[in-house]
Parts: sequence; C-alpha cells; structure tokens
Amino acid sequence: MKIGKKAQSRAKRIVQYVLGRIGTDDAAFSLWDRATEVLEGFRFNRTARTLSLDLTVSMTRKLDVFRSVVESALGGSVPEGFDTLVGGIVLEDLWNAIPVIREGVRKSFYARTGQVDVTIVSAESLSEQERQKVVQTLSGSMGNRRVKADWKTEPALIAGLVIQSGTHVWDGSLKGRLNQLKQELLDWA
Repeated sequence: MKIGKKAQSRAKRIVQYVLGRIGTDDAAFSLWDRATEVLEGFRFNRTARTLSLDLTVSMTRKLDVFRSVVESALGGSVPEGFDTLVGGIVLEDLWNAIPVIREGVRKSFYARTGQVDVTIVSAESLSEQERQKVVQTLSGSMGNRRVKADWKTEPALIAGLVIQSGTHVWDGSLKGRLNQLKQELLDWA
C-alpha cells in the first residue's frame, strides 16, 4: 500500500521505536508482530477508525479500548510500550501505515538476526518431521541462515511445494509443472 512521504517518515520512526523494544529477542518480536497484525485489522474497521478520530474520547480511553481488544485477540498481555505505538498511530492517523510499519519491523528484525522469512505452501499439511527437513534444506541452501517459515496449505497445488522468499518464488508443485508443460506444448504447436 502506498502512503505519503509524511506518513512514511513517521512510520520509519515507529519502526525504529519497535525495533528498540525488541532488540534480538525472538519472543518479543513474535509478540510485537502478532500485536501489529491485530492492529492491521483495524485499518478498515469503521468503529475503530471513528473512535480513533473522536475528539470527545480521551486518549487514555482510546488506548484502553485498543489495548483490551488486542489483549483479547492475543490471549494475553500486549508488548511493553504498546500504548506508545497505538498513541502514535491514533495521534498521527497512521492506520494505513500499519502494514508498512509491520513489514519494516519484520525485514529489519530478520536482517538484524540473520534470519530469512519464507512462505511455504504445500498441497496438504506436512508432518513436523517433513517441515523440519524442508527448513533444514532451505537453511543449507541459504548459507545456513535461520529460516523463519510461514506454512500454508493450498490443495490446488496437487503435490509439492511453492516457496517464496522476498520476491523470489520457487514452484516445485505438480500444478506448476503441469502448467509449464501445457505452455511448452502450446509454444511447440
């Protein structure tokens, strides 16, 4: 999503703030990532946006409401410093910048900790042993960097895996291979 230069500048400051809170702690990163994911859901929520812009509601009350909703979604407490993040988003009306903030935190954290963020899509759910083998293989092919895998299932793949890391996509699915063969036959005909 595109945001203005002013919002980008403010989003960068928020990214730096969150990274300062996280350091290199995986557990802290995970909590912040889940919390910002929940906040991302408020972007198109009319009630949340109305509350955010309502000048008759105190900032303390707004923070209480957002904290309560996020705590409920997380099944526990919000990360330390969460109110500062939400306060900045509310005061600066940065709801549309939340995906940019979340992505900035993710990229910077992974770079800082030497991790690689990878999305792995399989035709059916893999066992834990199969997942570990895939992650080990990927780690070896990526210079033994730690792989942070986001697993998804898509039965339309028929068999195999589709792996995405950044803008790189490797399609090892049967569906992908069949599409490739179809294209080769069409080109040949």
